[in-house]
Amino acid sequence: MSVEIRESAIHGQGVYANTPLRKHQIIAPINIIREITEEHPLDPEKGELYHHCHWYPDGRVILTGEPYCYTNHSCDPNVFLYTVNGMSYVFAMRDIAAGAELTLEYSLCNFDGEVWECRCGAWGCRGVHHCGFQYMEKSRQLELLPYLDPVIVWYHQDYIRVILSEMA
Repeated sequence: MSVEIRESAIHGQGVYANTPLRKHQIIAPINIIREITEEHPLDPEKGELYHHCHWYPDGRVILTGEPYCYTNHSCDPNVFLYTVNGMSYVFAMRDIAAGAELTLEYSLCNFDGEVWECRCGAWGCRGVHHCGFQYMEKSRQLELLPYLDPVIVWYHQDYIRVILSEMA
């Protein structure tokens, strides 16, 4: 495996590259454990945590497994998710050195989420993070648009169309 789980300065545990990764390299598929439902809710005693879940626009909630459930947010991410036919893959946004923590801009793969104090420590950190593509600064939206998960593109297609038409 090209990654390992270690303690993170950002939050709890993180995912780290064991080997150098190339820009746009497929690192791995996301390990799906199961769907979370009212009949089968999260079980914290088994280590099933809210922040290890992935939400879909149709309302499904999926529990993701190791190692990628430990991918932390950064305002300067180095990986992104790409979902096709319900399967998400982790890709490198740029070249990543061995030993670097893999980080994700949560707004690129979430629909609408919570507000929290960001502790990523990246240059240009927003400080307060409101999870959701629509809450990002427009300049940042345009910069990261090529890395937006297709599921999120579909969900925000009207909004994205407006942004792009303003640029034309």
